[in-house]
Amino acid sequence: MMIKRVLLFIVLAMMGFGRGYAQASGEHINVNHYEIRLWDFDFNNQTLQGETFIDFQVTERTDTFVLELKTLTVSDVACDLVGVTSFEQSGDLLTIHLDEPMEAGENATLDVRYGGNTFNESWGGIHWWGNRVYNLGVGFESIPHNLGKTWFPCVDNFTDKASYDLYFTVTNDKMAVCGGNLVNTFDNGDGTITWHWNTPQEVSTYHISFTIGEFELWQDVYHGLERDIPIEVYSIPSLSGSVPGTFANIHEIAATLEAALGPYPFNRIGYITTSKGCMEHIDNIALATSVITGNNSQEEYLAHELSHMWSGNLVTCATAGDMWLNEGFAQFWGKFYRTGVYGESDFQDAITSTVNTITNWCNSESNWIPLNNMPETMTYDSKAVYDRGAVIVNTLMNYLGRETFLAGMRHYFDLYSYGTATSEQLRDALTEATGVDMNGFFDTYVFHGGMPHYGVGIINITQNGNQYNTEIRMSYEHVGPSHVGQNNRVEVTFVGANGELHTEQIHWDGLEATQTVSLDFEPIAAFADYHNHYLDAKLDKNVTATSPMNFSLSYLKTTVKNVTDSTMLRVEAHLVGPDDDPEIPGLAISTRHYWNVLRLDFGEAEVEGGFSFSNNANMDGDIIHTQNDSAVLLYRANIDDVWHTVPYTQTGNWKVGTFTVAQLQTGQYTIGAIDKTVYQTSEAIQPAYKLFPNPTDGQVTLQWEQADSGRVRVFNQQLQLVKEIPYQNKKEVVLSLKGQVPGIYYIEHHSTMNPLIIK
Repeated sequence: MMIKRVLLFIVLAMMGFGRGYAQASGEHINVNHYEIRLWDFDFNNQTLQGETFIDFQVTERTDTFVLELKTLTVSDVACDLVGVTSFEQSGDLLTIHLDEPMEAGENATLDVRYGGNTFNESWGGIHWWGNRVYNLGVGFESIPHNLGKTWFPCVDNFTDKASYDLYFTVTNDKMAVCGGNLVNTFDNGDGTITWHWNTPQEVSTYHISFTIGEFELWQDVYHGLERDIPIEVYSIPSLSGSVPGTFANIHEIAATLEAALGPYPFNRIGYITTSKGCMEHIDNIALATSVITGNNSQEEYLAHELSHMWSGNLVTCATAGDMWLNEGFAQFWGKFYRTGVYGESDFQDAITSTVNTITNWCNSESNWIPLNNMPETMTYDSKAVYDRGAVIVNTLMNYLGRETFLAGMRHYFDLYSYGTATSEQLRDALTEATGVDMNGFFDTYVFHGGMPHYGVGIINITQNGNQYNTEIRMSYEHVGPSHVGQNNRVEVTFVGANGELHTEQIHWDGLEATQTVSLDFEPIAAFADYHNHYLDAKLDKNVTATSPMNFSLSYLKTTVKNVTDSTMLRVEAHLVGPDDDPEIPGLAISTRHYWNVLRLDFGEAEVEGGFSFSNNANMDGDIIHTQNDSAVLLYRANIDDVWHTVPYTQTGNWKVGTFTVAQLQTGQYTIGAIDKTVYQTSEAIQPAYKLFPNPTDGQVTLQWEQADSGRVRVFNQQLQLVKEIPYQNKKEVVLSLKGQVPGIYYIEHHSTMNPLIIK
């Protein structure tokens, strides 16, 4: 084609043409195709020369185009349709002025010639590696992160996708490996070869790549769902012997991903070694040399980057703020592949480790940030985006059910293929595909910081033939910014006396709800998220001990000794306070944590529990402030019981110490603090029921309106049980407390506790 060309004149480059507001990169145009030609690679001075032809369509009448190009100097610009008046570079922006405006809908080609020293940061950009050179498409330090602009003029964002032809002229001793398919190589007869690669799919500028140097090629073929897909691994010669062992499971990895996500969306399964790190370039995945080990020790990197061909490359996050759509999902798929290669339990072990890490991370106020609209300084944060994203994807899968979730994801990929999407669009695509309103899930897990806490307690059990109708109370609490979850879904597992397990997903809206579940056995306990499938404010361990052992979980060390058969233990550390407060004068109860324990002995065993406390801000600093706050360990057998103490030994001081319980029992434990200054008063507080006389010199009467059966218990200031009286069909109990040390005591009746003063 005839190209109208204008030469660079310094005076034109320095002039200000008064063209109005500052135009943004890519404004008024849509790029369809880049033809990039690079040559004259100077490995000593780290320079190159290039020319890029940019095919575009005008979207709005304009006489000015703005592209991006970083550090490289433009020497010439031309347009095939309209003359170029001038151009100038300022920072990363290349502004091109036309002789006359172009109209919306018109198509044209820009021809830009340039060259010079390339840019790199500590990770991204163009890296000269001895006698090799390659690009990494994004930078962690650069903002914006996209670094396609480091080797060709472009609209360098997530949304303006295009196809590519790449021509690289290199010396005969080197290879030029790029994204897409190798079309041909041409011997120029002057000691150089031109390599031509083509990527027919439209992809973002940061996904296209090149690597130049000496490599050895390992090839294979994967028989995919719809076609045979070439596997090509280019490695530096010293690592070529380790490639087959490293990629031993690549077929199984690809098959697992295809089965889950749909047919492979690009041209080949391609990897190449680099000196810096791993990056999901289309068909030419960068792998750090440390990944090529000859075994499967770094295999997760292969799966993570390959999964990006769907999550990130086929459908790309529309902005950096939604990077979890790329990296969170890839981090998840990088573990999910284990279901197909090593089995389900291996995957569960891998994801559970990440769930526990992120649960602890989310428990810090400094980390209460939403998953979407992530600040650009945190786009590639390993915890906030990668691991938390993976855990929330795992939660999403279990929220919907695996097959429903995967079908929904395939619908999402079909809907936005070779385009971009936002968190809202993923939400709506899943809603459309599954029939489940996903607003509640996304509001809780994506659009709000922190994490939910799910509580469950058994209220009542009624036997009906061989069935046990079990009424449970579900509760919702949010760790982080205020939020009330809607369309909550969580698995609840019921446990029987012989270790029977039954799991059902429970649905409810709001803070609290009651439901009835019919079971084939009588449950002795119920647990939310028994299998650790969700991100919620809880850590847990399930252990069956057949010999002496010990394990720790969030300030509770459990020691099992003298086991004659086996002991089944379920220990939960909840990262919120208990769902009720006894409101006893002078007693503060933790607002930050409690433990839930299930113990089933088959035979005999000793199970010791050591509960640590501290006035550290992350532990019990909410209730232990001064030496007047005396720490106590509180216990209740179930949610209908009242908090009280159990026998324990205490070590340490008022600031930090441990409560050791010789025989850990089924129930809930938490830390309390008694304000010793309160016990210096003799003022009585009247209870809700009739309690007289109060103060008393040793005998007290407790009365209530309706006759019933139950028990009355009396606790001292340390909440130690001093008296318990069962009764049948009564509405009055007389207690004799003669001989007790004068002071404040507590009377408990029907889970209500009130103070009593003995003179």
